[in-house]
Amino acid sequence: MIEKYLNAFPYMQTTIVDKENILIFLKSQGESKALHMLDIENSLSYDDSKVISSEDFSKRAYWPIVFDSKKKLLYIISDDENQENYNIYTLNLSTSKLEQITKTTYCGVYGLSPDKKILVYGDRYKTGEGKFYTRVYKRCLETNREKLLCDDADWKYRFSWSDVVFDQGGKNVFISVDLNNERKTNNIVRINLESTAVEHLLQEEDQSSELWVLNKRIEGNNLYYCSNKNGYLNAYKLKLDSLKTSQLTHLSRSLNGINILEDNTALYITVNYDEKNETHLFKVDLTSDSKLAMKSEILRGSHSIAPSDSLWLSHSSMSSPNTFTEYKFNEALCPERSIKPYQGNLNKLVHNSYRYVEYETFDGHKVSAFLSLPKTKIRGAIITAFYGGYNYYSWQTQLFSELGIIELSPAVRGSETRGKEWRDLIKGDLGGNEIIDLHFAAKFLEKEFKLESSQIGLEGGSHGGYSVLRGMTMGRGFNGINESYYPYGFGICWAGFADLEDFYKTSNIPDWLVDMLGPYEGNEEKYRERSPVHNFENLNAPVFISHGTNDARVSPTSMDGFIEKLRASDKDYSLHMMAGLGHGGGNQNEEIVMYNKMISFLKKVLNI
Repeated sequence: MIEKYLNAFPYMQTTIVDKENILIFLKSQGESKALHMLDIENSLSYDDSKVISSEDFSKRAYWPIVFDSKKKLLYIISDDENQENYNIYTLNLSTSKLEQITKTTYCGVYGLSPDKKILVYGDRYKTGEGKFYTRVYKRCLETNREKLLCDDADWKYRFSWSDVVFDQGGKNVFISVDLNNERKTNNIVRINLESTAVEHLLQEEDQSSELWVLNKRIEGNNLYYCSNKNGYLNAYKLKLDSLKTSQLTHLSRSLNGINILEDNTALYITVNYDEKNETHLFKVDLTSDSKLAMKSEILRGSHSIAPSDSLWLSHSSMSSPNTFTEYKFNEALCPERSIKPYQGNLNKLVHNSYRYVEYETFDGHKVSAFLSLPKTKIRGAIITAFYGGYNYYSWQTQLFSELGIIELSPAVRGSETRGKEWRDLIKGDLGGNEIIDLHFAAKFLEKEFKLESSQIGLEGGSHGGYSVLRGMTMGRGFNGINESYYPYGFGICWAGFADLEDFYKTSNIPDWLVDMLGPYEGNEEKYRERSPVHNFENLNAPVFISHGTNDARVSPTSMDGFIEKLRASDKDYSLHMMAGLGHGGGNQNEEIVMYNKMISFLKKVLNI
């Protein structure tokens, strides 16, 4: 049952290199994931691609940075044995040689000069007190000489994840920084590569919780950046001589894609209007300082901007697999060519219909969601516990549909699809009211489809995995809310965490948890109270748990106490520990084993 989907969708993480007319992507097959390249000047079929590296990327991360066309070098972020000890590597497309060029504990800041001669990168390190700081280095790639530019250990603003953007002359770089690594107040710094002088560019009133530089390189006096300062992500322009900021776009809903052309002449933005099944594409002309010119087109369905140098859109929905289409957008929007990263008969890959819905939650808020409906007899329902509210194809959804399972994907509070105000409702309240939003999703399904609570379950990974366990163990009367308990029929937890204290102490992103729940010091009781391991007695339904033994983001130790209690109890559970895997899935063979185990679990709990 699972093999047909894995065989149909072996391609992932596609990068479009327009200048070279190539696609670079991973292909999963059998026991490995290999890096492939497709010459799209000669073929638009992924089947005609060729392997460009013998490295097995099921055992390491793969994030492309930039392609050096002169030297045929692909720069990527990768790690060893899925342990997230991220470093920069080069892959030589002529020789297939993969070479590690940095030696850091965790590299999240990186960028190359336009001539590919200078690399600036960060080395994030952990102190004995458990705090994370970053040293930023400049390296000449021709001589391998390095220079320490700065160390943020004594700064209020610190580095986390950011591109490094160079100016035209290669004298300065521009990097996003985060006040105290709290994910609340971001700025942009300019670092002079010779003097190492550091300058914060944005005024206090222009800072925001989500902010990054849009330019691929800075030419002239204009720096463009994206910010949620006014509640939704919008494009801004910063004049580098005066440090004056102006807002270019005035969107009043969340954008789902933004890309600037390499020459800084135009900006493309996609905004989904889910309730209308529309995507609005905007082209912003950046060539004039006097008057902003903007064009727009309306596309049917859900589209987003694909990673490329020009304008490629990705189109997908809950009932249609992804397609990449290149467009020209001059006086009108014209499709040029399309590429389908899948193979096989769509009749065997689509088993559902879908629709956009809204339901009312406990405090009167409306929660937006997408609802997948199987074409067969309804046997039960699964709710996406977090990272929901998106309209895209997932073969896992189709797998559920084949089993007769409804899937509801809600954008509960804390989700990113409804702007900063909705997103911030989770801040300081992780494991609180967003979980009750899930309970009301279950009540919606009960009423809409005449289901019993025993037929409704939660499913999620990482933060979503925590939400599954929290939803199944939250007791009655939480925060004085009568509806804080729901008797779910089952749960599926991927790479989740049950012990927030352990997560804080062992994760390589403790700042994420501090952002979600507040500082650990002084709030230890709150961390314990919202940990599923300390509310285990409320678990009254079967649970499926899968976790990688090498997971550095969510350490398996954060699940140990919960699993020990499961083993010592008479509760029904299924456990799948993935040896040697990190925070994601493994190769195709490993996924077959894992999903077949999950299918057996679902058939048992839903009497299929």
